[in-house]
Amino acid sequence: MSTFLSPSGEPPANAATDPGPLRRLGFWPRLLCRTFFSQVRIDPEAVDRVRALSAQGSVVYVMRYRSLVDYLLVAFILLRERLPLPEFVSDVPTLLLRPLNEIVSILWERLRQARRFGRAWRHVEDRDRCQRLVRQGRPVLIFMRSRAPGVRLLEGRRAAVSRARSGTDYLSEIVHAGWSDGQEVFLVPLALTRGRGFRRRESRLATLVYSVQEAPGEIKRLVSLLWNARETSLSLGSEVPLAQFMREFRPEGEARVVRRLARVLQIVLYREERVVLGPELLPKRTVRQMVVQGEELRTLIHRLAGERNQPESQLWRTAERYFGEIAANFHSTYFSFLEFVFNRVWPRVFRGFEYQGLEKVADCVRRHPVVLVPCHRSHFDYLILSYLFHANYLSPPHIAAGINMSFWPLGPLFRGAGAYFIRRSFEGNELYKCVFRNYLTYLIREGYTQEFFIEGGRSRTGKILTPKLGMLSAIVNAFIAGVRRDLYLVPVSIYYERVVEEEVYQRELGGAEKEKESFWALLKARTVLRKKYGTVHVAFADPISLSALLGEGIERLRLGTGDPAIEEERRRFTQKLGFRILRDVNAVTVVGATSVSATVLLGLPHAACRYAEFLRAAQTLLRFLRRQEVRITGTLERNAEDFKENLAFLETAGLIQRLPGDDAVIHVPPEKRLILDFYKNNSIHFFLVPALLSRALLKGLHGTAVAEEVTWWLHLYRWEFPLPERATLADELARLLDYFRSEGAIIPGDGEVVDSHNGLLSATAGILDNFAEAYWITAQTMLRLSERGLTQKGLLEAVRQRYSTGLLLGEVRKPEGTSTVTLRNAVSRYTEMGFVTASGGSKARERAIAPGPSFADLKGVERRLAAHLQLP
Repeated sequence: MSTFLSPSGEPPANAATDPGPLRRLGFWPRLLCRTFFSQVRIDPEAVDRVRALSAQGSVVYVMRYRSLVDYLLVAFILLRERLPLPEFVSDVPTLLLRPLNEIVSILWERLRQARRFGRAWRHVEDRDRCQRLVRQGRPVLIFMRSRAPGVRLLEGRRAAVSRARSGTDYLSEIVHAGWSDGQEVFLVPLALTRGRGFRRRESRLATLVYSVQEAPGEIKRLVSLLWNARETSLSLGSEVPLAQFMREFRPEGEARVVRRLARVLQIVLYREERVVLGPELLPKRTVRQMVVQGEELRTLIHRLAGERNQPESQLWRTAERYFGEIAANFHSTYFSFLEFVFNRVWPRVFRGFEYQGLEKVADCVRRHPVVLVPCHRSHFDYLILSYLFHANYLSPPHIAAGINMSFWPLGPLFRGAGAYFIRRSFEGNELYKCVFRNYLTYLIREGYTQEFFIEGGRSRTGKILTPKLGMLSAIVNAFIAGVRRDLYLVPVSIYYERVVEEEVYQRELGGAEKEKESFWALLKARTVLRKKYGTVHVAFADPISLSALLGEGIERLRLGTGDPAIEEERRRFTQKLGFRILRDVNAVTVVGATSVSATVLLGLPHAACRYAEFLRAAQTLLRFLRRQEVRITGTLERNAEDFKENLAFLETAGLIQRLPGDDAVIHVPPEKRLILDFYKNNSIHFFLVPALLSRALLKGLHGTAVAEEVTWWLHLYRWEFPLPERATLADELARLLDYFRSEGAIIPGDGEVVDSHNGLLSATAGILDNFAEAYWITAQTMLRLSERGLTQKGLLEAVRQRYSTGLLLGEVRKPEGTSTVTLRNAVSRYTEMGFVTASGGSKARERAIAPGPSFADLKGVERRLAAHLQLP
């Protein structure tokens, strides 16, 4: 390697391009940064990571495009965080960033050096100095590209491209230095992102203030930084250990390693920017042109025109109308307005906001498209994940929402904030289905983060609903078709200490018709601003890679499209995946004090209990949750000793009553049990198998009879819960039996004895009684069906009347068993088992329910349910 030498044989110590390392900023640059850039964000964990790397070896910061403005901001942040400041910066004159006395000294020295040596040696000397500093273990910063200069006069295009990619020259020097000595060098990508999640190529203003261009000029960069100062972040990509990288690719040769390293760094830098800004947001008219085209749609329209005797032009207009009905129109103005409203409503309604696991999602977003699959318990769900992503400098998701949410004025706002609207059912409408499939394929192909609710609608009961597989099937089919190399599905749990809609849910579960979403309903909902609803907890499960899940079978599924056997395999795969997502959502669900209190109070055999009895049961359940390593809220941690804070919270909300006295009595009013049942159901999946095991043990069952009993009930409740895998059930029962022994519920010895008074058994045995009562009353009512049967609506009314009679007679004790959802699930399960048939009717409530082929077997189930409830 050639190095320019002074007449004395040494490189010039104070060369014009070597003014010495920047130690501090000058007065004016420092004032500018402190005034406008003090709130620029950098992840504290990233700061700690750079400190650790600098202690292990040389740190080489790498940025994408050369910019003095960007370097000023980076230097300010590094100084602010006390991180190693680069002692060399490629292709950027740092003179104007220095204090005045240094500027004068450096200018004088540069004048002397220019007179003595000229300017030809500068680039070579810069490369040499960069290598020398890295060898000495000192930090440097290199820009991979300059600001895309045009071709100069008498200069070829190849030379211009080489000049624009000067970062490769510096990488070559660094690789050459490490090729022989193998010292530890860490290349750390730095990505500076302005704004959050909005890259829209439409207006000159957006181009100026959001810097949507790949390499804007210095003035545009400065304006963009000043405009977006509060929403600017400096992110650090995964470091590249140079020694390890060279060992892996050394056989390819030094030049090839440099090119490969440059490409890796460019990809990492692009991904860091993409995770914040997301894919480019195209105008809706452009997206329409991309979606409403293609051979599949063209063929379909040609066929439908012949079948319906309609002009093709009319069908094309219909397809465009369907696109307008579906498509989002993501725009920063709408999102900013919703953010403004959200920031003012949120503190008035909720006490706080906690989340975990988001870093795993961000890592996936860097590489492949991500589809969030949250549970759905409140209309606030639509806003929470978008706000969480926005607040953490992640591009907000496109959200699949029901068409019922497109009412004015929220519809246009939601559409502008990323929502796209789909009909609840479009069976038989081939044109709508094709347009929707094309739009979904576009979102996946372009890499947008998406969000959809696998339950279809909000869970009025608090527990997760049976999956609706239409949307999931469309995503899986698009992936199998080869749209992307991989796609991640991320199950998400959203837990509310109290939901805003609890009173509405109580009315609907009691049989009232669902109120249609409208502007009037929105105005009436403003009363929620007068109450506090506790803390919201969001937990992200481990992302599920479709590529890893399908493995080599993806090619078979792709090539076998149309084959009935392959289509059935796709259907089974989608169904299994849907239930896995539900189980993963349940697994990461956080358990709060309200859930534990509700589980205790509603699991009791009577409507009231003394405080001491309640506390023993609550602490028993909490001990079990901790043993199972379930995540619990800070509120539950605070209440672990006495639960007095939570009981006061429930009493203030009117959900319980406390009768004063030396030994206070806690009572749940009958009209509030359905509301409390919602919070009990938030965590009921953790107690499902323990509750069934407790009942089996109290019946005196042992050995294989216990497993058979639990399996029978799980089979009956398949419409109620995402059940554990059959292969894992035996192991789960074995672990639970060991835990029951450790708690004294099972006394070891010859023929193990069950302690029926044990606190664990009494705390869990009654948790599922409301389901057993609902299924028992439903079976009793069905046994009275005539051959003509009843409509489902009429049957549910009859069941509800019989339940009311049973409550008065003391035959049943759980008013929450009259939940419309539970009764419908019982009807669906009995229909599936062949006890009854359901036919006719365009809506579920209009279907005729009549005795089925196995109707005689229903009596045996009714008797078993009665015995389980210890009823005559």
